[in-house]
Amino acid sequence: MDSCDAYGHFAVKFVELARTMDSPRNRSIMLQMALIWLRLAEYAAKTGAREECTELISPTVDGERTQHIG
Repeated sequence: MDSCDAYGHFAVKFVELARTMDSPRNRSIMLQMALIWLRLAEYAAKTGAREECTELISPTVDGERTQHIG
């Protein structure tokens, strides 16, 4: 697994974890962490990582593509 895959994996895991949180505050923190991992994946894609990394830039959340993150 290269860094792009790892960063994307962590982003997905934090979104999944956020979905289990009862507290809006904790859910928000988990989603912020997911965003950080997503931005790291985006940075890796821009700095020479695999082209497939660009798929991480507009991930799906609850089955819908996001238009803009950040």
